[in-house]
Amino acid sequence: MKTNFEEQLKKLPFLKIVLFYGIGIGIANFFEPSKSMFNLIQLLLAFSFLSHLVFFFYTSRLEILSIVNSYIILIFFGIWNIWRTHDQVDINHFLIGTSDQYIAMVDEEPVFYNNSVRFSVTLLAKRIDSTFQKATGRLMVTLPFDQKDSRIQYGDEMVLKNKVKPIPKPLNPLEFNYRDYLKNQGIDGQIYLKSKEYKIIRHHQGFGIKARALELRRELVSKFRKYLKDENSFQIAVALIVGYRAVMSQDIVQTFSNTGTIHVLSVSGMHVGIVFIVLMWLLARVSGNYTLNLLRIVMLLCAIWSYTILTGMAPSILRAAIMLSFFLIARSMQREGNMLNTMASSAFLLLLLQPNILFDIGFQLSYFAVLGIVLFFPLFKRLSIFESNRFSRIIWDSVAISLSAQIMTAPFSLFYFGQFPNYFLIANLLVVLPVTLIMYIGMAMMFIPVDIINVWLGYAMDWLIQKMFFTLEFLDQLPFATWTGIVLSPTLVLISLVFLFSFSYAFYWKNKFALYMSVCFLLIGLSTFSYLQYLQFNYTGFRIYSTRKEIALAFIQKNNITMVSSFNSLDARNLVYSVKRDLSRFSNWEDINFLPLISYDSVRTNYLIQKPNLTIQIMEHSLLSHRSTDILLVRKNSKWNFIENVRIIKPKLVLFDGTNSDFNIQMWRQQLDDMGVAHYTIKNNFAYVWDKELL
Repeated sequence: MKTNFEEQLKKLPFLKIVLFYGIGIGIANFFEPSKSMFNLIQLLLAFSFLSHLVFFFYTSRLEILSIVNSYIILIFFGIWNIWRTHDQVDINHFLIGTSDQYIAMVDEEPVFYNNSVRFSVTLLAKRIDSTFQKATGRLMVTLPFDQKDSRIQYGDEMVLKNKVKPIPKPLNPLEFNYRDYLKNQGIDGQIYLKSKEYKIIRHHQGFGIKARALELRRELVSKFRKYLKDENSFQIAVALIVGYRAVMSQDIVQTFSNTGTIHVLSVSGMHVGIVFIVLMWLLARVSGNYTLNLLRIVMLLCAIWSYTILTGMAPSILRAAIMLSFFLIARSMQREGNMLNTMASSAFLLLLLQPNILFDIGFQLSYFAVLGIVLFFPLFKRLSIFESNRFSRIIWDSVAISLSAQIMTAPFSLFYFGQFPNYFLIANLLVVLPVTLIMYIGMAMMFIPVDIINVWLGYAMDWLIQKMFFTLEFLDQLPFATWTGIVLSPTLVLISLVFLFSFSYAFYWKNKFALYMSVCFLLIGLSTFSYLQYLQFNYTGFRIYSTRKEIALAFIQKNNITMVSSFNSLDARNLVYSVKRDLSRFSNWEDINFLPLISYDSVRTNYLIQKPNLTIQIMEHSLLSHRSTDILLVRKNSKWNFIENVRIIKPKLVLFDGTNSDFNIQMWRQQLDDMGVAHYTIKNNFAYVWDKELL
């Protein structure tokens, strides 16, 4: 007998729980709490709990109120769980009060990169008035790499000098929000220290199981290093098998990202599934009676969670491990599991422990990929015409799974990354078999102690990875491999999700209204997207980007862009980080006309940039062209005859970049205010952007 939607929804209690709890987390994230606001939330939460006890004893008459109150409790609890660790609420937070030293514990494996070592720490104590008091919060620590720093490991307890700096917000349009990225991990500050500004005081203070797992992972990474001679193969292997990405080059990451196979490098459900299949095969004989079946489930759970801890416990693998654990437990209790309810329960457990993980990109992509498979795989399965042939059915199922996951995650990929891999179907089909074989070979190498066998296994893995990566590089080089510059707004993401959910509802429940609604939202989304693309294609404007000590000016005339910069090339790492996502909206990155400016720290040079409707002078020393100027950009503390030059060229706007000292900027701003000349400081501030009508 077919159930209706309401009856089916009753079988998904955790879906409703995680929905309202997530609403509370979302509300808390958009408001800065005060102590009084937090106290109010605690009172409301306590009142709601007491009210629920009353409703419990009068369930028959107050059932509706009891249900509504349950949802209110979840919302308040979500707000409370976020706010309780906020620096305005937690009296022990390291940002409260003045201290000169901290005691902290390294809470993740350090990453060595570009002659530095970086890791996060959990604060334990802060020194105030010569005494140490309890401290809470997390910091991102960066140290210059030397031989002493190479010994820093997870669980080390350290004394740090207080040189904490706030994490800067994005300073350019569509720049990656590093501050929010760290905030979602509970990290509220960063600190750069020299070798003499910290001291390790104790070792092995972390969680023992995690410490042993990380130590084992380091041993496995060393083992793969020994048997894999090709550097790219080694980097891909350790990321794919044990989740170690500290040595991963950006070129490799970009290739996998451009082909839609980046999930291969992020240990996730696919990797856990491969491990699970191997374990089921190895433990196939451990079955028969209740005791043996229970023993097998316990062994499976221990093995899965050991692998999860070994690979770093990223949101994607935690989701897979929790879901698989719930599945095994339900199976041991001979209860039928529901995939949506299992998925929601795993999400609730993660959000309970780490509420900020709701805003983590990996968390969102992981869960929406699984949700896409649950909702749309049955639809593609029904469309299959290959059910009679086993090989064709396997191929179609692989295509259907990839399509289902990509459909649901595409809005988020476009929102966060502004690109879409056009050949993702082909790429995913081509990597499934190699990845599976690489995982099996890697697991064999983990446990086999015989050197000669590992040598041959290393040769096989090396060959497989090189062929797989060559294929992905080939796809990446094909015309139109990646659709870039498509950045969805939050509104368009919401419209896309409403369309997908209403369409799936119409498919499962044969509801005409839902079908009409899905068509309406599809048309609204396409119309809005087309209009925004038209505006972007016809956009004319000018930008001076905030790039610390470098110059980066962009002139945009519809889809033609000229970049004038002191960076040595358009592909300079910091330039790409700061401006690529913004400029890719208006033109292909490769088509940008790049004009380099020769600029050295020890040499002062003035520049004149003349456009039909805009004159820019860049001032690094005293002599300036005496022509009327729209924008004067002052650099390198250029004080020579500053006021006289301003009076002569009469700029409409004066800008100060990051090469100037704060003292000089403050002095010049006062002088310009007295003269009535507009000014703006780009240093540590957002880029300056002009639209066409302002030129």
